Amino acid sequence: QQQTRVERGGMATVVAGSYERFVFGYKLDGLPGASSGSGGGGAGAAEPSIVKSFTLDAHLTQCKSVAAQGGFLASGGADDLIRVWHHNPDGSLADLGTLAGHEGTVTCLAFHGAYTTKEPTRLLSGGVDGTVIIWSVGQWDHLKTLRAHRGGVHAISVHPSGLVAITAGADAHIAMWDMKKGRVAHKTKMKAKPEILQFTPSGNAYASVAGTRLTITSAETGTMSGVFDAPARVMCMTQAGTDNLVLMGLEGGNIVGYDSRAAPTKPALTITKAHPTRVKGLVVPVVDAEEGPMMGGPAGGPAMLVSGSSEGTMRLWDLRTAGKGGAAATALAMGVSGARDEPVAEVTGGGRFTCMAVMPNALPSEIAEAVNTERGLQPRDPKEVAAKKKADKLRKMETARRKAQTRQVPKPKAKGAGME
Repeated sequence: QQQTRVERGGMATVVAGSYERFVFGYKLDGLPGASSGSGGGGAGAAEPSIVKSFTLDAHLTQCKSVAAQGGFLASGGADDLIRVWHHNPDGSLADLGTLAGHEGTVTCLAFHGAYTTKEPTRLLSGGVDGTVIIWSVGQWDHLKTLRAHRGGVHAISVHPSGLVAITAGADAHIAMWDMKKGRVAHKTKMKAKPEILQFTPSGNAYASVAGTRLTITSAETGTMSGVFDAPARVMCMTQAGTDNLVLMGLEGGNIVGYDSRAAPTKPALTITKAHPTRVKGLVVPVVDAEEGPMMGGPAGGPAMLVSGSSEGTMRLWDLRTAGKGGAAATALAMGVSGARDEPVAEVTGGGRFTCMAVMPNALPSEIAEAVNTERGLQPRDPKEVAAKKKADKLRKMETARRKAQTRQVPKPKAKGAGME
């Protein structure tokens, strides 16, 4: 396995694929609200920053999809291939090889496991050949090919429980898959072809986008609970921490956020001219996978957001202040050239971004300890290890209790059933 050195430190890493075939890594530091031991927050903490930390020569042509979970990173390209790496605790990236199975561009990727805070067990990939391939994580065996959508697979999302997954395709269907049995549970015919699809953080619903329209649908009953029309074509979407806020990057450069509980007439958030033209990727930075993102933004949503553009610029936003008062939007409407909201940090000089994912720099405690043990690294003081395990156990129990209050797993319906 080849080792790629990356810049040490940082709180989280944003991974971005590009038209130029490269996969870039960007280190985030100084995120507000994080402990000083993580590299941010607290008195005297560093200002928020984004710094390029690695460049991977990943594909023969365009990189079209990326995914990251539990220390693993995958990218899919227009060269029909999937590349996989592992982000190690010592700050290196180990090249785990190349996966070949699709006959056409790999359009979407998603890791699958029982919990997002643990090492994933499966990787799901979708392609323009209309198939979804299930790969084993670690051995990287091609386990199964699912005939998913005629004309190609547009998006994949795995339920937080890991028991089901959903896909959207060029055949204008959304399919729900039973991950234990490895087969379709039911398909729903949509009026328009969904291009973006994602389970909400609780897993109680899923959000889909076709053109400018965002639809929120119950995962249990298949009934629509919300419809929102964006002012321009939606290029990317993300949610984190709560089902309330859906964040979308638009053609034209704006970012909007809709409160799923509110009337669809007005966004809960608008960042004016976040980028000059297209917003190609949005991710919510997470410092600790076991604790989730920092909250406190509009509609009770995340406080921080990272956006990437087709011009190769990456920007960090504090959603508690971005777009407040609408001064930039008003100035732009009055004809003031170049009026825009200001990020808290940015970096330029990357490729023309096509897709984005995010991963904490610190691996979940169980994974990090297993990797360090395997490498024969010196163990810490036993009392320190015991105290940390006890604290981790209490934290996990509290997190599981909170999630259990809101999460439900969709019950598979009869094949062919669905929303009109």
